Amino acid sequence: MEVVMGHLDEYMQDLKRVLEKIPLEKVEEVIRLLQNARMNEKQVFILGNGGSASTASHMVCDLAKNTRKRGFPHFRVFGLTDNMAIMTAYANDEGYETVFANQLENWVEAGDLVIAISASGNSPNVLKAVELANQRRAITVGFTGMTGGKLIHLAQVVIHVPSMRIEQVEDVHLMLEHMICSAIKEMEVPVHAGEVLSPGPLDKAEQLFGFPVASDEQLQSDKSELLEAITREFSEKLDLHEFLPKILDFTVQSVGATSGSIVVLDENGEVIEGAITYAGEVLRKPSNTLSRATQEGLANWVIENRQPALVENTMRDPRWMQSEPQKVQTDVARSAICVPLMVQDRVAGVLTLSRPSPYHFTMEDLAMLTTITVAISYSFRRKD
Repeated sequence: MEVVMGHLDEYMQDLKRVLEKIPLEKVEEVIRLLQNARMNEKQVFILGNGGSASTASHMVCDLAKNTRKRGFPHFRVFGLTDNMAIMTAYANDEGYETVFANQLENWVEAGDLVIAISASGNSPNVLKAVELANQRRAITVGFTGMTGGKLIHLAQVVIHVPSMRIEQVEDVHLMLEHMICSAIKEMEVPVHAGEVLSPGPLDKAEQLFGFPVASDEQLQSDKSELLEAITREFSEKLDLHEFLPKILDFTVQSVGATSGSIVVLDENGEVIEGAITYAGEVLRKPSNTLSRATQEGLANWVIENRQPALVENTMRDPRWMQSEPQKVQTDVARSAICVPLMVQDRVAGVLTLSRPSPYHFTMEDLAMLTTITVAISYSFRRKD
């Protein structure tokens, strides 16, 4: 019995040392990637073999069920380890190394998130799936251990458990799954229709436009009623087209961006005017110089989908259009946020802000900008 207790104590001490070496910044990055996938309604696929298959199934369950919260969309999460019929069909007919990649080939799209779990990092079917996901421009995350194997170099984001004991690697992978899902569950709910607005974004709007945008009573009302009151106020007091540079400068400062643009679109979706800011200087630009940004990249995605977008890392998000200098400087990373200015059922403008460091913008920034842009969008009606 003494030998058993000694083994248990050694196991616990080893596990403690391993946990102290876990790169928490990578865990935080995975949380952000998952939350971004959730808010942008991207698919999440999780896979693994053996004990890692159990962790994959467990994570699918926790993300689908335990993270549900009012104000957030549900995760579109799928486990590739659970359909025995399709797995055995692929394994029997085409080889076990194809069981995950063949499933992904049916569904994965650019911007989706693929989480691959492998203690050794060398499972052929896991590596093949990650290779396919990378080819499809999905975002790939690897949970690995031991030496890291090939997965540590293949996945775009890797959480490596520095232990040569496979049992402890699998222990920590399950703990990471629980940590990640618990953190996501506790995230604050963003502002959505039907919820009461906090005064934060409205204070920002008041600073920007120089007049009160809502009374104390209005702050307690439903969001739709509040925005109607705000937009009436703007419509009476604000000439938006003359105010574009100030709007751009203020929003850049509000969220800590370093560059940005705002464009106004006509009923045909053509740019009629706009402004850009960089290095603290705001400039009006001819419409023809801004047209390309609305025809490609993030602004184009926002226009087509009529919804805001938060891009945590532009080097990994296919919605972002890289300029030629950025393509050469592949080590440059950025975060970006883009919000449409809507008039009834059409996009009347687009506000895009960016920063040369990844993971800068938050869901709170997106909520604030959405609130302000919904309000100021109403001012376009006087011009239409």
